[in-house]
Amino acid sequence: MSWDKSKHDFRQAIDWIIANQAENGRISWDEKGKSDPWDHCECLIALAIFEEWDAFDLGIKWFFDNLNDEGWIPPEYKNDTPIHNHYESHHAPYIILPLMQAVLMGRDDLLNPFIKSQIKIIFDQLHEFKDSEGYYFWARDEKGFSDNSLITASMSIFLSLKAFDKFASIEFDKQVWDSKFNRDGVDRSRFSMDFYYPFMCGVKTNKLDFQNGLKDFYVDGLGIKCVKEEPWVTIAESCECVIASMVVGDYETAQNIFNNILQFKNDNGIFPTGYQYEMDIFWPEENSTWTNAAVIIAAHALATYGKKEASKGNVFFYLNNLLESDQAINSFK
Repeated sequence: MSWDKSKHDFRQAIDWIIANQAENGRISWDEKGKSDPWDHCECLIALAIFEEWDAFDLGIKWFFDNLNDEGWIPPEYKNDTPIHNHYESHHAPYIILPLMQAVLMGRDDLLNPFIKSQIKIIFDQLHEFKDSEGYYFWARDEKGFSDNSLITASMSIFLSLKAFDKFASIEFDKQVWDSKFNRDGVDRSRFSMDFYYPFMCGVKTNKLDFQNGLKDFYVDGLGIKCVKEEPWVTIAESCECVIASMVVGDYETAQNIFNNILQFKNDNGIFPTGYQYEMDIFWPEENSTWTNAAVIIAAHALATYGKKEASKGNVFFYLNNLLESDQAINSFK
């Protein structure tokens, strides 16, 4: 089924995202007013997929209005007030993904001098986060850089770099990969995001390795666990794993996972953040905009899988060379 035919199933989800957008364009997690730039960008990708351009343009404006002169943006807001004093390396660069998705939907007007200048500032400054081994520190504050490099943050940066320069690459030293990503010396292989993100971003490509690793996190009939030993499936992780499955060429698994999470849509057409299946409760007690954005992105990916032309294609497919077009290559440089 094409996206144009299937998108009506997620109309309420996109309307709920729009309902949680402030007048200045900031998109909150929910009605409580918390927001962060990465999740804001995830919602912008969903808005671009739905071609909700008024809300999208307002959200782009908010992002650049809050970008500082160095090309960084505070990591978290309560309403319009930043609540942390550090900057996270993957937040500012991620704005290029919703911009790229919008270009794939036909918004070539976004390739304008102002946006290009802002993007240049962001990526000119990004190299400051790179350490001597080629990995990216997670964050910095007035005291300096964090000594952590995280898989998910690094993969987000990798995708952003590919959007900025289609031929960009990051050479990861495989000998230090495992220890490098252990946050504060703690093994992070328990987390599903650290498993599937390298596949979703095209850094790892072996389909059999993906299918074997998935066994630790996939609960058949429910979705993807956030943490290996916890009886808790999360909708956003499930949807991102849907995309990872398709990137490695496993459409059947992608469809199965997505079909599993459809059961969690409530009567208002909105998806919860997660489900604790031993206690049979939704936990935490929230519906998050970025979760619903992830559902929309995965639904769009499923509807456009196998489509070779870039026009109205999925940005994750484009950045993993699953679409055939010269459109948008190096377009923001």
